[in-house]
Amino acid sequence: MATKNSYEYSGVSANESGKSLPTANKTSLKQRIWGSSGIIVAVFVSFAVGLYAGCMNNDGKGMLKMNNKEMNMNKSGKGHVSDGAVLVTGATGRTGSLLYHELKKRGVHDVRAFVRDAEKARKELGCSKCDETEGIYVGDVTVPGDLEKAMSDGAVTKLAIAVGGSPKLPPDMQRKVEFDSVVYSVEALANAHGESRKDLRVILCSSMGTESPHPPSFFGDVMHWKLNAEAFLSTSAIPNTVIVKPCGLPEDMAGKNSTLIVGHNGTIMEGSPYHSVSRADVASVMTEAVTMSNSCGKSTDLRFDLCSIPGPATTDLKSLIDSARWEWDK
Repeated sequence: MATKNSYEYSGVSANESGKSLPTANKTSLKQRIWGSSGIIVAVFVSFAVGLYAGCMNNDGKGMLKMNNKEMNMNKSGKGHVSDGAVLVTGATGRTGSLLYHELKKRGVHDVRAFVRDAEKARKELGCSKCDETEGIYVGDVTVPGDLEKAMSDGAVTKLAIAVGGSPKLPPDMQRKVEFDSVVYSVEALANAHGESRKDLRVILCSSMGTESPHPPSFFGDVMHWKLNAEAFLSTSAIPNTVIVKPCGLPEDMAGKNSTLIVGHNGTIMEGSPYHSVSRADVASVMTEAVTMSNSCGKSTDLRFDLCSIPGPATTDLKSLIDSARWEWDK
């Protein structure tokens, strides 16, 4: 035991006479430094692993499981989310049917369709029984209970909304189709997962020009209710949302042979003679938004205009979507 007025240095106690006194169970200064360093290294490694688990590098290869989520890596090394079912509402519509088939083509293993008519689903989607055993749910998007039935098992984690109402509908139906159905769809998805919403994603097909205070009268109230649907989705507490706002959608326009452009607030068409985009391209962009992995440190809530101009077909759709981010989020 060290005498009074002794002090410790490098594991040895010395008294004022300068004689060294042995110490029991004492850690040397060198050992303590290395011990502290080990703790720091362990903390750093833990932090790095956590960061890697939450943020995937685009240089990754093969398949990784991170945060209980499988990420399929394509040849370009870009991750795509593969877990959970995708439900397409408006799936027999002009854009919705293309979206349904594109998701299937991209290898999404569980694509479900919410439709009004089983016979139309047989024609547009190619189903046989066209019932729930084939992922076809028949119902009305303006009836909450019908949507809840399609998502009550908790398998659906991604919702792609391709419902659209005609301006020729009565005003109350324009609201029900363009706004209420979006609210009901998102509500059904959220309720099916309770507090476990971190993996949920909603993709909404809206329309360019909803920000205009005076849209053309032939749109009726459609643009007003589309804007309200956008506002609702942005505040819905769903952690991943993408709002795609296409410009004109001509029926006879071939897809996947134009250069796609994105932007905000209707500015991408200013001074341009080109005001259209194909439904096939809209479906492809929505499919990418459904399946793409999140970029580390970037917003998971996106809203952008989509149009096209003559030129080489756009093939890197993830880069296209990322280019739609605000400058401070790039």
